[in-house]
Amino acid sequence: MKRMSLAALAVVGGLAAMPTVAQAAPAAVSEVKLAWAEPGKVRISWTEAAGIANDVYLEVSGQQAQRIGTTTATGANELVVPAAALRPTHDAASTARIFVADPSTAGARSASFDRYSRGGTAVAWGIVRGAAQWTFAADTAADTTPNDPLDTDTPARITPELTRLKAGTAAQCETVSLPATTNEYGQVPAQAGAYALDLIRTTEWGQTKLSSVRTRTATVAFSTPASGIYGAKVTMTGSVALRKLSNPAAGDCGSVADTVNLGGHQMSLHGRNSATAAWYGIGVSKTDAQGKYTFVISNPGAREYRAILNESNVGAGTLNYQSISATKAIRATPQVLAAGFSDSDITLGQQPNATVTVAPYGSHQVALQFKNSSGQWQGLMYRTLVNGSAQSGPFAFNRVGTHQFRWWVAASTSSQGLPVDAGYTYPFSLTVR
Repeated sequence: MKRMSLAALAVVGGLAAMPTVAQAAPAAVSEVKLAWAEPGKVRISWTEAAGIANDVYLEVSGQQAQRIGTTTATGANELVVPAAALRPTHDAASTARIFVADPSTAGARSASFDRYSRGGTAVAWGIVRGAAQWTFAADTAADTTPNDPLDTDTPARITPELTRLKAGTAAQCETVSLPATTNEYGQVPAQAGAYALDLIRTTEWGQTKLSSVRTRTATVAFSTPASGIYGAKVTMTGSVALRKLSNPAAGDCGSVADTVNLGGHQMSLHGRNSATAAWYGIGVSKTDAQGKYTFVISNPGAREYRAILNESNVGAGTLNYQSISATKAIRATPQVLAAGFSDSDITLGQQPNATVTVAPYGSHQVALQFKNSSGQWQGLMYRTLVNGSAQSGPFAFNRVGTHQFRWWVAASTSSQGLPVDAGYTYPFSLTVR
């Protein structure tokens, strides 16, 4: 019987047909079947008229056939191979067949089948209250060999694999597999520190990594003045320091500073009216390339502040944890709009009239003071503000020379319901000739 070498059988797009033999011979191989033997392994079986050694090939469309196994003449008419031997692919259009060859015939082929497994996928990452969240679109790849022998109804499972610092070590990593899901969305609970996260998709064809992300922790420095003038601008400054795992892929989970990606992170300014009141948002800012930020607001009265680095997906596979600064308090003093005498240069015996206008506008008390010969401020009279203004009215002041005056302003409450401390106007002069 004429024989062909196995090498001659392997051709692009499949094996060549066996040549016509001189004598008729019964087909030795037929009914090549495929089935899952167990998770991750495929059983290839066939019918054969007599015990013959067989070579088993994988034929992939457009590629050279590849031998994946050999059986003996006395062995069973089957071959169990790992799924990896059938070369799973991320190309949904790629199809394959199994060719079982024997020396006496042209052999036989299985039905076509695909080995598709979804590969790296665009994932929408987010972070909410410290929990990393993901979602991705459904796989739209078409099944090019519907109902092939290796199709299954088992849904793909996605397992989040978390790499983080092992407790009690300086830099040793530990990898934790979180509960798998068949959904195309999920989350990882908030962790105590930075970590790396891989989404691993598992099917009958094995595992593929869909996406990865790394989280960073941060500290927020925050500086404010202790007090400011009511209604005037107050400038608050600070900076952000980011930290990440050094190289979790290489087993180094030590914490290192990330000094490259410091810019463009959103900061929020919160305030509260007392140490027991609820926080509320006031404004937003962004960090510069050095991680610095600034808030400028009008002082509404005494309250507490904090700066917050907002948790966010900053792109490039990175999530930032939220970080909150220390609490700072800024007091407020009255804003002096006007203070002086209606006539600051008078003759002896003439009665001066002092005026004052301050904010917040209200009906609290003010007191006119002058600096006596001992250099001490001495009170002259109290008045009550009307819509933020008051005047002394004419009063006797028979001291020749130039003298300094000021108004003391009592503590008050702003229109926002916030305290404004007592304070003084700037000094102003009266000359008596």
